[in-house]
Amino acid sequence: MKIRPDQLPNALEKQLQPIYIVSGDEVLLCQEAADSIRKAASHYGIEERLRYVADAQFDWQEVLNELQALSLFSTRRLFDIQIDKLGEKHSKALTQLAEYVGQDNVVLLSLPKVDSRTQRAKWFQKLEQQGTFLQVWPIDQSRLPAWVQQRAKQLNLHLSREAAAILCERGEGNLLALSQELEKLVLSHGPGTQLDAETITESVADSSRYSIYDLSDRLLTGKLKEALHCLHQLRSEGIEDSILLWLFNRELTTLNQLGALAHTHGLRQACQQLKIWDKRIPVYESAFSRHNAHTLGYMQRYVALLDQSIKGLSGPDIELGFRNLVLMYCGVKPVATELDI
Repeated sequence: MKIRPDQLPNALEKQLQPIYIVSGDEVLLCQEAADSIRKAASHYGIEERLRYVADAQFDWQEVLNELQALSLFSTRRLFDIQIDKLGEKHSKALTQLAEYVGQDNVVLLSLPKVDSRTQRAKWFQKLEQQGTFLQVWPIDQSRLPAWVQQRAKQLNLHLSREAAAILCERGEGNLLALSQELEKLVLSHGPGTQLDAETITESVADSSRYSIYDLSDRLLTGKLKEALHCLHQLRSEGIEDSILLWLFNRELTTLNQLGALAHTHGLRQACQQLKIWDKRIPVYESAFSRHNAHTLGYMQRYVALLDQSIKGLSGPDIELGFRNLVLMYCGVKPVATELDI
């Protein structure tokens, strides 16, 4: 059964399905949907949760064995499985998983965005038939101010349309960063406050000496000392590591896309195709003077390792990991990394 995110609360109130598939690239909305399912599982008496992150080397047999085994602690268990990148190995295992899920277990699968071809695959259709598929779409730019206003209302904060638009411009569509900004506003102005555009502009100007987009400029232009200082300031001010990693990954994705297009169209035309502002083109030209497909691929793999650390799994030290990424962006050889071992 396929449902929209806004239909999830009512669906969870009616009954708990044996399988939930949460799919999408919008981190905050996917996290909140998954949290709602976990909370509902607890409400229905499921106290034991088994958490897995399935990478390319993951041993699926461990999950399949657990699905067939009896729990020593409870009659029902939640299998919380995150897959960051689907592959053939995963699809084969998920076909088996669908056969093993029964009334004693609930499986929550957190997946990246799945395309229509994947949704037509036999393993996917089998899972969907047994449970609920929740496709989380990014919020369109035109609807983003309304989303911010609604989010603020949930925090007992009242924003004018213009105030919400200013926040959206600052956050550049990153819902996690926007959510954090709203929480800061509640702390600084108090619940129940009415905020207009002027107040928001002043608050945004005072809230941080640097923004994550200042860090972006310093990374792409290779200003090592300034980038390291900016990173230190942002982490000191409490900017979440997941937001910082989102920025590093976003710029890497853009650079990879530009690199692929620039082979046939040239960098400036590639920037135009990706709708990059003219004033930002020199910034990306600077980055390409230091990087090629090999270095970008290396950095992408390191971002994936650091993502595991931020999620509480094995990986590099988080502070050292961010410093290494800054060094890589700026074209400086980093401290020895796990990728070198």
